[in-house]
Amino acid sequence: MAKVLTSEQKNAIKKIVFEKANNFGYVASSRYDSGRFMDELVDDIEVGGILKQYMPKERIRTYIKDGILNAYKKELVKKALADTSPTDIIQSVYGIQSSVIQECTGKNTGVSVSCSDDGRIFVISGGTVLKWETALRKALELISRQPKLLTNNTALSICLHLVAGNKDLTDGDKKHIIDALTAVGIEVLFYSE
Repeated sequence: MAKVLTSEQKNAIKKIVFEKANNFGYVASSRYDSGRFMDELVDDIEVGGILKQYMPKERIRTYIKDGILNAYKKELVKKALADTSPTDIIQSVYGIQSSVIQECTGKNTGVSVSCSDDGRIFVISGGTVLKWETALRKALELISRQPKLLTNNTALSICLHLVAGNKDLTDGDKKHIIDALTAVGIEVLFYSE
């Protein structure tokens, strides 16, 4: 019978990889450097050394990348998006005060609905620069599921709050996203540390 990693072992390895990724600066690393980092993890006695007892060597790299480092990036994005409240985003982008009236959970975490004193409705949807279309889709799906958001000729605005998965977001990339979204009346705010 094949050996199976226990939950405790998975969590211990995940914790080690997260710490090493923080120390290495994985999120801001180039493709070459991230590949080198992966090689180091595969050869690391606390990571690859343990994993090789449970899987073939050719699967270790995939397990680390897909099973651990993707979770690491998602956790960082989630923390970054939580750094700025929906009301702060609305104040920054639209220059008005608002109150949050709905915070979505589950697969729609990161989407919120706010209302200003003058009755305007704002849907804020967070995501990554790489998958900005997903953030937009979540906002639009929320609106389509809740038609009452569009009653009484209420003005409705959508703003995407986007985090770069790495530090290599160019001005050209930003301009492309801003131009595309502005063309359809959607604002965008890029997360900045």
